[in-house]
Amino acid sequence: MRLRAATAGDQGLLARATLGNVNWNGPRFTADQVRTNPHLWHYVACWPGPGDFGYVAEDEAGAWIGVAWLKHFSSRTPGYGFIDETIPELSIHVIASQRGRGAGTRLLVAVIDEARRRLLPGISLSVEPGNPALRLYTRHGFAPAGPDHDASTCLLAFGA
Repeated sequence: MRLRAATAGDQGLLARATLGNVNWNGPRFTADQVRTNPHLWHYVACWPGPGDFGYVAEDEAGAWIGVAWLKHFSSRTPGYGFIDETIPELSIHVIASQRGRGAGTRLLVAVIDEARRRLLPGISLSVEPGNPALRLYTRHGFAPAGPDHDASTCLLAFGA
């Protein structure tokens, strides 16, 4: 497995990953519903915006097996895990056949390391109750964002 930087050409991949993310516990949304729902599509739209970045995990044949990206949202159009405009929100997806093989960890570590290198104050995310990915996030320091946020919003704060 190798990692490469996500590019503007990966918008279709981000759309497939977003569909996988919202359907983590079974079919709830179609690809068309993701494209037409502004609350879901803005994870993909205008990728990458200023300060946004991510990584794609590929297998030995060059096929994608996972992707992680950080996107900045505004208070006018927040993401589900929005904290504030200085903290980007993480989206991460690994295809089902590759889960449990380290791709998610490698992607998460890569975005955390790059966010620290860029001196970002932290990373937020939204994870639904029961999602097994919460264990990965917790192992890497994500914690509930606090009483001013939805219970599914987590934050990895880097400190001063």
